[in-house]
Amino acid sequence: MINHAALYRKVQNQFIATWENCPEHFPAPKKRFSYFEKRIWESKFDRFMKYVQYEAKHEHPNKSEITQQCKLFFQEALAYSNEQLELIFSKNMTAATKDFIQQAWHFDPQLTNHEIFQALRNVWIMLGLQSFFGKEIVITPSLLAYSLLYPYTDNLMDDASVGKEEKLNFCKRFASRLDGKQVEAQTRTESRIYDLVAKIESEFDREIYPEVYLSLLAIHDAQTKRLALVSCKPRLSKKETFKICIEKGACSVIADGYLVLGNIDEKQLVFLYEYGAYLQILDDLQDARQDYLDGIMTCFSRKLPYENLDKILCKTYFLGKAFYESISNLYPNQLTFQGLVQKSFGLLFLASIFENQEDFSVDFVRKIEKHAPFRFSFLQKRKKELEPFRNLLLQKIEAYRLEACKV
Repeated sequence: MINHAALYRKVQNQFIATWENCPEHFPAPKKRFSYFEKRIWESKFDRFMKYVQYEAKHEHPNKSEITQQCKLFFQEALAYSNEQLELIFSKNMTAATKDFIQQAWHFDPQLTNHEIFQALRNVWIMLGLQSFFGKEIVITPSLLAYSLLYPYTDNLMDDASVGKEEKLNFCKRFASRLDGKQVEAQTRTESRIYDLVAKIESEFDREIYPEVYLSLLAIHDAQTKRLALVSCKPRLSKKETFKICIEKGACSVIADGYLVLGNIDEKQLVFLYEYGAYLQILDDLQDARQDYLDGIMTCFSRKLPYENLDKILCKTYFLGKAFYESISNLYPNQLTFQGLVQKSFGLLFLASIFENQEDFSVDFVRKIEKHAPFRFSFLQKRKKELEPFRNLLLQKIEAYRLEACKV
């Protein structure tokens, strides 16, 4: 068994050092899209969106055809490879997603489709880790439980109507429950949270898998620390802010790894830490403006409105390059996964800039747009048309729930 705490600090310090050494100048991506190329990609986008809008009007959309059209769109319009598409749209991945939705609804019929959709992000990360580490792609009790903790605990911690003291009191009780102590729940939501901990305990004996519960305590501690980012005075230093920001994401994916594998080695911990930390950075980048309005001072939102995000976004880009190189060094045979991460993160990167253009200089946005497959003016006009696609996803969740009712 590895010394988790010591190795965690070592990896954390290395990751922070890499971030601090990342340059702030504009990168020089190799690929540029000409006006003609953009129009071709945009025509493919329009063709796909017309299909989505057509299906969205139907009470019972053709689910298999939707999947095929999505695969075609990812391949033709977003340039995903066949191997990457097989990983995303595999029958095992689809079946496990459906199983999660139905099990989640059976656990708590009061969960909304939006809350289940919120939980699916972690589900897909854990299913991806099962595939990455050669495990069976299946919904385990701990995968169900840990993924559902997100809509419960995150929404409670983000609820502006719940006072800081009340949140801290809940955090103390929750920590005791994660530590194996019996705790009396104060609300229905808290009772559901403790039921989810019991599900994890049904799969992982505390005596045999102590690191599993240490990892759960670590993500809980990181979540609690993020309260310090809320309008803190005096303001935390840049390094302290960055450390708190990445800790939640890193700890979350490390916990995912423990719940998939039971125990993890040093190489696995390094990969899981960097994967989770970078995911959190991209999240904070996307949410910078909303975090600022909510008084949450991440390493991105704290710069608003004093300066634009040009330089820190460049640092984020180069940190991503360092992460891809790390995956290549740790797991040289996982080329499909590495390419999938690079492609998906790149699209998230561009989406963050497009959605938050006011946070960057005009010149910076123009430079970035040259390397995007779509014109930003085109995306702006089509922005409202993306809503039917989200509605289709929610319809699919609802359909799975209705199937569960009949069982």
